[in-house]
Amino acid sequence: MAIAQAQVGTSIGTIYTSTNNSATTVIFFCNTTGSAATVSAYAVASGGTAGASNQIIKDLTIAGGDTYVMNAEKIELGNADTIQASSDTASAITATVSYVGI
Repeated sequence: MAIAQAQVGTSIGTIYTSTNNSATTVIFFCNTTGSAATVSAYAVASGGTAGASNQIIKDLTIAGGDTYVMNAEKIELGNADTIQASSDTASAITATVSYVGI
């Protein structure tokens, strides 16, 4: 098992890129500020673009100092598939993706 971490920006950006085949075990979105912030996330096939057709979280508000844990379902990813995210507040959300090669 391994982890990938990234600061979520106000533009959609990649927080994890699969090498070969992998599966997420858990994704944490941690709001490190004192104010609420919203996050959106996408599971994007290799060569694809983040959008409504691959959105897995839409405008989720996370209270200041709180963490959202996404672990109800694993996401299987092929080579170069990505998990991408954006926030309404710069430097508020840190994403941690735990994954395993399959």
